[in-house]
Amino acid sequence: MLLCVLLLPGIAVLLVATPAGATGALGGEQEYNPATAAMLAEINETELWNTTYDLQNFSTRVFGTDGNREAGEYLSARFADIPGLEVEFQGGELKNVVATLPGSGNASDEVVVVGAHYDSRSSDPARAPGATDNGCGVAIVLELARVMSSHSFDRTVQFALWNAEEDGRYGSADYAGNATNPVVLYLNYDSACYDPENRSVLDIIYDERSADIAALMTDHNSLYATNFTLTSNNHTCASDHVPFRDRGFPAVTTHSEEHGPAHTPDDTIDHVSFGYAKKNAQLGLSVLAEVAGLRDEEVDAAVPKAPLTW
Repeated sequence: MLLCVLLLPGIAVLLVATPAGATGALGGEQEYNPATAAMLAEINETELWNTTYDLQNFSTRVFGTDGNREAGEYLSARFADIPGLEVEFQGGELKNVVATLPGSGNASDEVVVVGAHYDSRSSDPARAPGATDNGCGVAIVLELARVMSSHSFDRTVQFALWNAEEDGRYGSADYAGNATNPVVLYLNYDSACYDPENRSVLDIIYDERSADIAALMTDHNSLYATNFTLTSNNHTCASDHVPFRDRGFPAVTTHSEEHGPAHTPDDTIDHVSFGYAKKNAQLGLSVLAEVAGLRDEEVDAAVPKAPLTW
């Protein structure tokens, strides 16, 4: 989380879910999909806790430190342990960790990307555990990779863990600036796991290019009973969605209502709200499955869904 401003409460806009059966922003009716619901149930809160705990225990993941390098190696190994993923470091010394799940349909040259930054920042660089910002965001991306890798999708899905976000979004900027395949969605997790009072308020950060995705998230929030109170652009964060926006790609970030102990030595795992994080992962997964095109494994065909209308 590099730069983030919370707008005044009077400016906040509450996202209202489209009534069931109404025409969604992606065209056609958004209908409950049992295959998607079953996949959402695979999200494991313990997995989120374990990954966040491991990342916290590098002590610091500030870009350029030994802890940052070791965290990148750890994350690469975690991806490599998931069958079906093609894993690589990207960006030279930036050391982005990117895992690819190849698509199975005619749209496999189009890419759906979900990402989070794994570097940390603190008032004491030697003690930068970065649990809420952004170890838990990384944990969500790893868990999405674990779950989605056992399913097939029309479009290629990439799970990206960016480096040097806190220094200027250099990792994600390198990827977006060199993207050769059409990115039909970038979904970002940054400061997305902090809810100490169990308010279940989630801010969706988007622009006009990604308004359809924000509307889809609003529909799915009701359809799959994640039941957040969704707000719209309360936060104006210069996170890893910005380089994708700058290239004209649809990009959305989910963000907690508040920042909590971010950028301090106190940003430890005891401040992470893992029930909230699980719901955030499930909401994102429902959207990723829709846009990527979840396939019916029994008949090797895409599960029927509303057509995309970019």
